[in-house]
Amino acid sequence: MPQAEPDLNRRILVLYVGGTIGMRASADGLAPQRDLPAALAARLAPWGGQLPLFSIQTFADPIDSADATPADWLAIARHIADRHGRYDGFVVLHGTDTMAYTASALGFLLAGIDVPVILTGAQVPMEVEGSDALDNVVSALTFAACPALAGVGLAFDRVLYRGCRATKVSSSDFAGFGSPNHAPLARLDPDLVVDEAALPRPDGTEPAFVIPEALDARVISLRVVPGLPAALLDAILDMAPRGLVIECYGSGTVPSVDGHMQTFLERLVRRGTVAVALSQAAHGGIRLGAYAAGSALVKAGVIDGRDMTFEAAFAKLHHLLAQDLPTVMVRTVLARNMIGEIRE
Repeated sequence: MPQAEPDLNRRILVLYVGGTIGMRASADGLAPQRDLPAALAARLAPWGGQLPLFSIQTFADPIDSADATPADWLAIARHIADRHGRYDGFVVLHGTDTMAYTASALGFLLAGIDVPVILTGAQVPMEVEGSDALDNVVSALTFAACPALAGVGLAFDRVLYRGCRATKVSSSDFAGFGSPNHAPLARLDPDLVVDEAALPRPDGTEPAFVIPEALDARVISLRVVPGLPAALLDAILDMAPRGLVIECYGSGTVPSVDGHMQTFLERLVRRGTVAVALSQAAHGGIRLGAYAAGSALVKAGVIDGRDMTFEAAFAKLHHLLAQDLPTVMVRTVLARNMIGEIRE
């Protein structure tokens, strides 16, 4: 991969929305600290002229990422969209538990953005000795200052992943994220190197962000397991979800549940639920119709999610269902690649 040079004159907005990176000890355990901008600026001071120009803002109420909701995705997207044109890049400091969900969601909400939006966080709070926090922030700022990069990415352990392709792979290792079905965009090794073949390609037009008023569609998931009870399928029908992500075995098989699965899927789709199938395997994606045990999905009209991550499929369903599109259009666009979230 060719080396690239960050432009240290670029203006980067660092936005702290919460998460382990800015937490400190409290009587109830780790909780978000509200004075992170000053603390982080002091910690970054020794890097001096090695970093781009940056300013730090924090949400009024930083959250633990376990409490993140689609409404938080909208708030972050609006904050960035409102400041697009005033900054050359953005760094979002976020909790690791749901960072991949937010990265995917921002990819759809800010589709076509012509500057880098880099999410990062930490496995260990910044105030704790041996933390990975500062290294991740420095890496994110370096990636955000690279003129060759644009779009939403997730930076962790000196590697930059496409945001809609990233997933959390470890709850403790500093290499906490991966991108099983897409090459990393860039890395610091120790110099900045960029994989030009993996980069998204902005078309040069001014981005027109699609940020709806709300992302409140009922989207749920079904992970198939041995001995899946038919009563669970009935319960999902009673919930009447607008979107369903089905996590299948291998390349796209599901249990028959004594014939209940076929009936369940047909009734679900007939009622207007948009269902997409993914593989429980991290690598390779699915190939619906390859096995007879997956024929129920094809016959019912479940969308082949190919190699999308769960996070990307979940966020994409929310995004599409918020646009008041006809169900047939949601199904059509769900199967297409929009922002690099699915293989061509």
